[in-house]
Amino acid sequence: MIVSCDKDVVEALLPTSELLHFFTSLEFMADKEPQIGACFKKDGPLGVGYSDYPNFQDWMAEWSHCRNTNQNFPEGYMKMVEGGVHDALEKGIEVLEPGCGRGRHVMKVAQRYPNSKFTSFDIDSEALELNKVDAEKLGITNIDFVWGDFCNMKPEWANKFDYVMIFDCMHDLPHPAEAMKGLKGVLKENGIVTMLDIDTSSDMVNQTKNPISAVLYNISLHHCMSVSLSSGGVGLGACWGVELAQKMLGEAGWEEGEVRVITKDIPNHAVYVMTKGNGLM
Repeated sequence: MIVSCDKDVVEALLPTSELLHFFTSLEFMADKEPQIGACFKKDGPLGVGYSDYPNFQDWMAEWSHCRNTNQNFPEGYMKMVEGGVHDALEKGIEVLEPGCGRGRHVMKVAQRYPNSKFTSFDIDSEALELNKVDAEKLGITNIDFVWGDFCNMKPEWANKFDYVMIFDCMHDLPHPAEAMKGLKGVLKENGIVTMLDIDTSSDMVNQTKNPISAVLYNISLHHCMSVSLSSGGVGLGACWGVELAQKMLGEAGWEEGEVRVITKDIPNHAVYVMTKGNGLM
């Protein structure tokens, strides 16, 4: 039996409940069951692509809204990661956001820190056009929404940005290792990267002790792993784990002393803070 939760019911009962919002994902994933099942066959497809999830961006935007409301985003987040990010944004810096989706994060940050300039990119052209319309309606003029591939950073972005902020997208990428390697290259001599992702353990036995593991693995199987694999990727999935993330960051050229991991501050999430040179202090 599949138990779903209608979006209207969620908004009426607990409008900012992240956990309850998780269950609304079943509405756009349940009908993919036959396609996901076919991927397990010997000659089946590798995965199910982004185009087969037309409602995903809107669902992700609503989930981001729940979390951001609960965490006093963006000011609370920028102060939490420390490293001078909040103060630098106040003064005015160049910021890059890969995998912006429906732009919920960058628009909030751009509104709060009008002295900074933001470049926000995604592979979803439709989402980018919608973002431009939304930003215009809100009177936001310090964001440039452009098409871009996280695994292949544009050459003109080399050494351009003071700060790179990443939200909930690294584990979905087909080739996250390439994306991680490209991060240092787009930063100026002194800069910071923050990467928010799901806080799980790479050890499945240990991870299943977490009561919401069933929900996380379900979403991971039915979307995160699938979209990555469909592009010929590695299919990390949402439950790739902090241990693997740290290992991959090290292999991508980030030394141990350059990486901090913040857990517990945001429920079920980990924030990786990577500092190049002197950072933003």
